[in-house]
Amino acid sequence: MDIDLWFEALAITDEEYRYYWSILDKNEQNKALRFVRTRDGRGYVASHGKLRLILAEYLGMPPGKIPFTSQAYGKPFVAFGNTYGIRFNLAHSGDYMAVGVGNAYDIGIDIEVWSDRVDYHGIMALCFSEEETRFWSDLPKERQKEFFYKLWTRKESFIKAVGLGFSLDVSQVETAVQGPSRFLSLPSGCGSPKGWCLIDLELANGLSGAVAISGANMPKIVYKQLG
Repeated sequence: MDIDLWFEALAITDEEYRYYWSILDKNEQNKALRFVRTRDGRGYVASHGKLRLILAEYLGMPPGKIPFTSQAYGKPFVAFGNTYGIRFNLAHSGDYMAVGVGNAYDIGIDIEVWSDRVDYHGIMALCFSEEETRFWSDLPKERQKEFFYKLWTRKESFIKAVGLGFSLDVSQVETAVQGPSRFLSLPSGCGSPKGWCLIDLELANGLSGAVAISGANMPKIVYKQLG
């Protein structure tokens, strides 16, 4: 199987909310209850409920029966995944979610809604390479926000693909600032940049996204939606 990319809105009706809640496991329900803001808890229920519906299409089992577990740094996967032969990654931001699904590649996906409440200079100094920072600083001010999120979602997608969280030095996840999207350098122990594919997602204005996929050859990408 190649890579399927699913994009969904998180806005749901009360009836949909009750259904998604009913198919979550106890761990997911408890996490949803810990959100302070109702909107955030509702978004969690929507994203994880829809994730279960998406994965059920590949696993051939009821969405409420899918067993999840997680790696040491929290990356979720289907328990007994080798049996099912499926890999996936979930991202959500604002009113949107995205899921990448495959079976022959490690995959990481990230989407981010642009925000004005971000310390761009502080994050650039800590998390970006010298070349990325220089190029960003030289851009016209009206282009800086978009370019920041392009680079940030690239970094985040790789971190999620390898499942090591922010134990990695993200400033060492360096990508090309011009030309085709690609990795230029990676943290020690993460292999060669040539062993990874990188895709910038074309999304709505004010929303950026990227997908990192293990392997030197770009797989076929198929875009999907529920229903």
